[in-house]
Amino acid sequence: GETGGPPATLVCSECPVYFATKEHFDVWWRGIGNLIAQDIVVLRGPPKMIGSEEERHRRNEELMGIRKELLELCTETAQKFLVQGKYELAVPGALQSLKFAIEVHGSEATELVPSYLLLAEANLGLRRLKIAEEFLSLANWNILKHPQAGASLMSSLQRNFGRLYAAQQRYNEALQAFATDIYHSSLEFGPENIRSAPSYFHMGRVFQSHQKSYRATSFYTKVVEVYQKFLEAWMDESGGEPSSEITAVEIEEAIEIVKHITDYREKRAEEDPSDVARTETADGRYTLGLLQAYTGDLSTAGENLNTALEVFLSTVGVSHDKTKNCRRRLEQLWKREAAQQALEEQQGQP
Repeated sequence: GETGGPPATLVCSECPVYFATKEHFDVWWRGIGNLIAQDIVVLRGPPKMIGSEEERHRRNEELMGIRKELLELCTETAQKFLVQGKYELAVPGALQSLKFAIEVHGSEATELVPSYLLLAEANLGLRRLKIAEEFLSLANWNILKHPQAGASLMSSLQRNFGRLYAAQQRYNEALQAFATDIYHSSLEFGPENIRSAPSYFHMGRVFQSHQKSYRATSFYTKVVEVYQKFLEAWMDESGGEPSSEITAVEIEEAIEIVKHITDYREKRAEEDPSDVARTETADGRYTLGLLQAYTGDLSTAGENLNTALEVFLSTVGVSHDKTKNCRRRLEQLWKREAAQQALEEQQGQP
C-alpha cells in the first residue's frame, strides 16, 4: 500500500491510490491526500497517444511542472506536521515527497536527501528507531556519493543522527553529532545565526536528560540569546514584514523550543526562587513574546512581555537594560496594534 503494511485492497474514490485499511486511508487523506488527490488524477491519467511530437513534449513538461510543485507542497506539509508533533500525519507527505523527488530528479540525486530526513524524523517521533536509522543511512550514503552536497544538508543529517542517538541513550555520540551539526550550520550561516539555535537546544536537552543542569542551562541561555538578538533586530528594522532569513516552519519550531526552555526554567525557579532564576524565566517569557509578535499574535505577545516586565522590575529594577528594553518592545507592540486597529476600522468603513 501507499503507506506500507498489508497488501492494498481499498482504493481512494477521488484518485488512483490503493490502501490496505480504512485507517491507512484516513491517515493518508488527512496527512496529504486532501491536498494532492486532484493532481494525482491528472498525473496518473492515461497518456494521450494522438497529437504531434510537440504536443506530447509540452504535456510532459506540464506534468513535470505539476510534480515539482507537488514535491514542494508535500515537503512543506510534512515539515509542518513534524513541528506540531503530529508524526503519524507527517509520514504520508514525506513518503509522497520521496516519490515525487525520484520522479523529478532520479533515484540517485541529492534532492532525495530532504525526503529521507523527513521520513527519519517522523519515525524518530513515532519511536520507530530502526526505520529511522535506515532512512538516515540512505541519506548518509547519498551525501557520501555527492561531496558537493552542501553544509545545510550535512547539518540536518547530523542533527537527526543526534536525535536518534539521544533516543537510544547513546549520549556521547548524540553530543558529537550535534556538535558536528553546529559546525556545519556555522560554516553556512555563521555561529550566531538563528538556524544554529535548534542544535544548541538539542545539546542542552541531552545534558538535561543527563541531569547535568549546569551544562543544560548554559546551552539554553545561548539558544534564548540567539533568538532574542534576531527578533530585536527584526523589530527595529521591519514594519512587521516576515524576514527572509527564517521560514514559517522554523518560527513554529522556535516557539516550541522557547516554550520548553521556559517551562524548564519555571520548574527550576520553583526549587530556587532567587532573583537570578526568576530573571532567567522572565527572559524566556520575553523571547516567547517577541516570537508571538513575529507571527502576528500581538495580544498574546503583549501578555508575555507584560509578565516579563513585571518580573524585571522586581528583580533587576527600573533602570536595568533588560527592563528598559522590554518596555521599549512593549511600546513598539502597542504602536503596531494601534496601527492594525486603525487599518481594520478603515477597511470596515463603507
